[in-house]
Amino acid sequence: MQNDTLDRAVAIIEACRSLRERQVQNRMELQRKAAAAAKPLYVLKHKTQLELPLQ
Repeated sequence: MQNDTLDRAVAIIEACRSLRERQVQNRMELQRKAAAAAKPLYVLKHKTQLELPLQ
């Protein structure tokens, strides 16, 4: 009976650890995607407006 309780407690702890690890991985993936999306395609060195000719 005590072994069942201990086994259940160990299973709950393992489930919590795996959930925490998945949350950390998801957070890192979201941060990586946000960092990749935040990079500008170009940097303006002058305040003049760029013109792109349409074809």
